[in-house]
Amino acid sequence: MGPRELAAAVAIPIVLAVLFFLPPLAFNLLVAAVALAALWEFYRLAERTGLPVAKTVGILFGAAFLLGWAAFWGFDVLDRPGRTLVLGALLTLVVLACLAQLFAEVELSVALSGASGTVFGVLSVALPATALCYLRIVSPRAVLLLFLLVWGCDSFAYYLGKAFGRHKLAPSVSPNKTWEGTVAGLIGGTLIGAAAGTWWVFPELGPARGALAGALATSAGQLGDLVESLWKRGAGVKDSGTFLPGHGGFYDRIDSLLFAAPVLAVFVGL
Repeated sequence: MGPRELAAAVAIPIVLAVLFFLPPLAFNLLVAAVALAALWEFYRLAERTGLPVAKTVGILFGAAFLLGWAAFWGFDVLDRPGRTLVLGALLTLVVLACLAQLFAEVELSVALSGASGTVFGVLSVALPATALCYLRIVSPRAVLLLFLLVWGCDSFAYYLGKAFGRHKLAPSVSPNKTWEGTVAGLIGGTLIGAAAGTWWVFPELGPARGALAGALATSAGQLGDLVESLWKRGAGVKDSGTFLPGHGGFYDRIDSLLFAAPVLAVFVGL
């Protein structure tokens, strides 16, 4: 067993144990911790491209959003006062990200991109991660469905793409991805969603809605993986970090989940 397989053999049972045997808050705090680590890696990628992102501002607001949702998903916090609070926090984030560029006296030519990168990190990493908190409040089986969809899609795309892939999907961004593998991942996600909507995993969806949810969520997940590859290619690195042997960083592990979770949350919440 290599480092990659060993890391997965240790990490996956721990995550599933927290998911099924501990209160929702425990899993949501785990999500918050991993997402904050991924946000930090995102900012490191941005810095490697020359963007003077305000990491402290971004991490503080990312933590506020993640910990707020981790603690309060499932309660009526998104009524009118709650929505007003979230909007106010986002506006404050924008203002502070801009002020950070001003007071840090960064080069004028990159001040706009630095402020934009700070805000974008929170919007593209921290906020989507809150969808996992919502899914856990609904049911641990909803989170399990998300994992099965993303992992299953990756497996279909990798093995069938390796065997039959001939046409490159985005060679300048991810040279190993092919259209054949992408289609295989879509088919795999659709089949897994249909099966999960029929049997124990999440029969509340039903086979038809499960298939549609699987198709859309895994398609979003594949886009998430491609987008992170775009950021890494621009930064000139292979992995976002080195925390997990053979798996790269935290951002590498959750890039697909960040795009797929909100899509599945819509289906689960309907």
